[in-house]
Amino acid sequence: MTAFFVCIILIGIAIVITAMIWIVVERKKSRDYRLEIDERRYELQKTIEEAEQLLIELNNFSDYIVSRMEEKQQEIEFVIEAAAEKAGLFEKINDQASNTNQLNSETDDAVSEIPEIALKQEKHTEVIPMKKGKIISFDAKKREVLNLYKKGVNSTEIARMLNMGKGEIELISRMIK
Repeated sequence: MTAFFVCIILIGIAIVITAMIWIVVERKKSRDYRLEIDERRYELQKTIEEAEQLLIELNNFSDYIVSRMEEKQQEIEFVIEAAAEKAGLFEKINDQASNTNQLNSETDDAVSEIPEIALKQEKHTEVIPMKKGKIISFDAKKREVLNLYKKGVNSTEIARMLNMGKGEIELISRMIK
């Protein structure tokens, strides 16, 4: 019976040794798990830091894009304002041109009413000066000067007929060239 007890004690010792080896192996594996957990924690922290850095860079880039868009918008608004001003000037020029056309048509009407006496004086080369002191509005004088100039009368004769200075006649005649 002693052999039986010795066998049981030996089996018990073998079980205890096996359990101890198992415990040591499990502790070693748990340390490996802890190392893996630490490594993964470090990798996760590193990934989070990289993501934060990327977010900062994206924010800076988006700020840059927004500022460039605002600059471009201001440039576009400036160009639109300039175009609007030019359009306004163009409309003014068109209005002035239409007014000029109306004045030209009125001038043509007024010229057709000028007596034929002036034309007869040109043909006979006799220049009969008009009375000094005759008041003619500038527009009417200008129209007369232009019509006579278009008909080929020289500036000296026009000055005598209209009681105006020769320089003034030449100035008005240059305006139509």
